[in-house]
Amino acid sequence: MHCPERSQCVRTRGPGRADGFTLLELLVAVGIFGIVGLLAIGGLRSVLDADEATREQTRRLADLQITLATLERDLRHAVPLRPRDGFGDRQPPLRYSPVTDPQQLEFVRAGLGGHERLGRVAWRIGEEGLERITWPSVDGAPQESERRRRFLPPQPGEDRHAEPPRVRFDFLHPRTGEEIDAWPPLETGHEASLPAMVLVRLEVPGLGEIERRIPLTGARP
Repeated sequence: MHCPERSQCVRTRGPGRADGFTLLELLVAVGIFGIVGLLAIGGLRSVLDADEATREQTRRLADLQITLATLERDLRHAVPLRPRDGFGDRQPPLRYSPVTDPQQLEFVRAGLGGHERLGRVAWRIGEEGLERITWPSVDGAPQESERRRRFLPPQPGEDRHAEPPRVRFDFLHPRTGEEIDAWPPLETGHEASLPAMVLVRLEVPGLGEIERRIPLTGARP
């Protein structure tokens, strides 16, 4: 290219070359942006899933703490008073058997609805979790007067079936110190007494097993 003067020299492109990107370059750029977008969405989804799992774990832990606090408060107010059933027969102040269906820990406690008021409390173990039942009187009361409240409802597991918590009660003998799984014990002489301590073992899906030892202030050797 001959340029008489520098100001008149114009550079020209070769044949077949246009301004801008080629189609191949555009496709590559779009593909890269698509991959980056998918990675960003996947990362965001993982963060949201982890946050949801953390919130659920925190909620379950709070439910567990409320359950144990309520159960412990009930047991610490247990009194050695024998209630009468619907037939007028005396029953132990606290009773539990691991072979009954449903399993139920039932006892008389003070301060139920008032500072000096006595009533009956039962903790029932069922497929819907733990259920607390209260009666406003010591002796047998009509079913209409009972109040129910559920604790630790079952949560869906990996197989999408509800998994209720597993609960086990054991009792410390006030004289021998032996740990037994039913109350009152088989030997006579303890129908009117309380165990020295109640051992509560809770196995909650996602939280593991928790053990709580609750001494009973109303127990006598």
